[in-house]
Amino acid sequence: MDVQRDKEIVEAFNYGLPPKDQEVKQRIKINFSPLESTDPNYPKENSIMGVRFEFVLPFQEFVIGGTVSQVNHIINRQVKGNQDITEPEANQLVSPLFQLVQRMVYEMTEIATDQPGIKINFSSSKES
Repeated sequence: MDVQRDKEIVEAFNYGLPPKDQEVKQRIKINFSPLESTDPNYPKENSIMGVRFEFVLPFQEFVIGGTVSQVNHIINRQVKGNQDITEPEANQLVSPLFQLVQRMVYEMTEIATDQPGIKINFSSSKES
C-alpha cells in the first residue's frame, strides 16, 4: 500500500497522578475514518483515511493518556471503510502514531521521574 502521510497531530497528552481509591483501567482505541477531499482536483483514484489513537495507560505511580491522529493519503486505491484494508495495512497506517506515543511516554517519564524513561511496546505477539 502506497501511503503519503500528513504530519501527526497530538490532540492531547496527559501525565498525572492516579485518582485515590479508584482503579484506572488501560484503554486503547483506534479509529479509521475515510475522509473526503475538499479539493476538486484531488486525484479520484486516491483515498484519504484519518487515523485516531486514544489511550489511557495506568502505571503504579502515575497515569498517562491522550489522543494522537494523522491523515493518510492512500495512492491509487479506493478505500471507503475499514473492510477495505487488511490487518497488516491497518498496522501500517497506525504505526507512526504508536511510535509517537512510545517516544512521548519515554521522554515524559524520564523527565518526570528523573530516571530512565519507560519503554512501552504496542506490537502484538503476531507481529513479533
